[in-house]
Amino acid sequence: MTVADMRYVLPTDAETVALPDHGEVLLARRGSRVTPQLLSADSMRLLEQFRTPSTLTQAVLGYCAATGSDPVSTLEDAFPVLVALTHADLLVPDGSDSAAAMEDRQRVGEVAGPATITARLRTLRDSEIWRGELCDGTPVVVKIVDDAAFGPDLFAREVAALCRLSPLAGTDVPQLVWHEASPTGGTLVLSEVVGDPVDLAVADRGDDARRTVAVAVLDAYTALHECGVLHGDVHAGNVLLRPDGTVTVIDFGLAQLADASSEPGVPVPRAAGGEGLDPSCARALLEQRALPPLDSASEQYAIAALVHRVLTSTSYLDLACEREEALRRIATDEPRRFAAVGRAPWPSGERVLRRALSKSPTERFATTAALRDALAAATRADAAHVAHLAHGIETAPEADRRRAVAALEVDGAIWQGADPDEAAHAAWFLQRLADLTGDVTAHDLAAVWTLRAGGSLPPAPRPDEGVTRAHGELDAYCRTGDDVHLRRARAIATRLGTAPVWRVDVRRGRWASVLAALECERPADAVLPGTADLLSP
Repeated sequence: MTVADMRYVLPTDAETVALPDHGEVLLARRGSRVTPQLLSADSMRLLEQFRTPSTLTQAVLGYCAATGSDPVSTLEDAFPVLVALTHADLLVPDGSDSAAAMEDRQRVGEVAGPATITARLRTLRDSEIWRGELCDGTPVVVKIVDDAAFGPDLFAREVAALCRLSPLAGTDVPQLVWHEASPTGGTLVLSEVVGDPVDLAVADRGDDARRTVAVAVLDAYTALHECGVLHGDVHAGNVLLRPDGTVTVIDFGLAQLADASSEPGVPVPRAAGGEGLDPSCARALLEQRALPPLDSASEQYAIAALVHRVLTSTSYLDLACEREEALRRIATDEPRRFAAVGRAPWPSGERVLRRALSKSPTERFATTAALRDALAAATRADAAHVAHLAHGIETAPEADRRRAVAALEVDGAIWQGADPDEAAHAAWFLQRLADLTGDVTAHDLAAVWTLRAGGSLPPAPRPDEGVTRAHGELDAYCRTGDDVHLRRARAIATRLGTAPVWRVDVRRGRWASVLAALECERPADAVLPGTADLLSP
């Protein structure tokens, strides 16, 4: 049965918080591990149709009858949102176990080891999280694991991981204050972490602040891995941004000690869903095989997916689709470019993430520390150059960019007369311009020219050509920060524009001049023509 055929219901314990100033509603559910979802008021009105069991189509038709909306356009707009909510445990199959409301196992005032429970934080199907305090008033968190099938293993993994991570306690991870096992799991008392889920914490921040937080996330995971612990459950809800800008990782029930060996025939638990799922797991689920064991390469993939969300506020792939299609996309599709999800392009940072999100584990970074260092280097280079721009270095003329893009429109003379070689130059030029400026028209035209060029690249320039020398100066500037190299690169870019080249050619003439001038604005993002790792349109 497909998502469209199944009858769904909005659980009775789903809770909403209206945000009237923004015309939005925050939807959450007790017992769900998914972070609260932000919906438009119209989407929430549509969800009210699921107070009684309905298929997605029936609910849309009922909503349209009540509001006078067009059913076809409403279904087209709402279907991805509704499918996403089925993945978030907020729209659940009628009659399923997940449709039942959760009941608290504990009560305020009860004692758990050295702590007295003071308030409920979260009730999950396999555990409960409570706020508590010690006898001296110190605030703590009480976690009670209670699941006959998996609880003992989840509890043991969390205790083992937190003991191994004790040198990081209170900073990168919570401190384990007390613990006691039980037949269905056990109880942990942990130091309280004051912070917000990292994706929500950066929602209203600019690009520079997001990049700083992204590096902080990688700092925290680097520290975990250097202690020999794989987290096993990487998602934004388990990564908290504290008021001082540091990041703390929580919830180690699926953690694995890197040097631990499992019993033969006993599978190591894996998180089996969400955008942090790596391609090898996605392929195993599609082929109905056992999930491969957790390793550092698969965890790096999940961390990179989280970093992409921190930087863009959205997933690296469009996963608002049915489960099998989502798994196929994880297994095969390349990450979305920042410009494609409405964010400013950051080519150097995007190249780092694309490597960490490679479908082949051997093509990813050797360690999370190497990933952290690469993203930090891209962040530093970009920030340093912005500072130099603030001191008056001229930017590439906007008029030159507009004229160049207009000349490459599909109704122009260049399009009509271009051969495949010239088409390859045009595609490269437009894609580089889109990467460097966020120009949507250039991005769309690049896709068309790439098809005409058959996906081929322009040839690389000779070592003695001006564009090669300009890139050499930009590389020296990135390594040394010496403005002399940047001024030399700009002078070369200006001279390139004086050459009488009429065909589209990204190695010489006005085409090369426009790109070189743009790359002088973003030296860390400079890419020599013909380089194979250019971000694809």
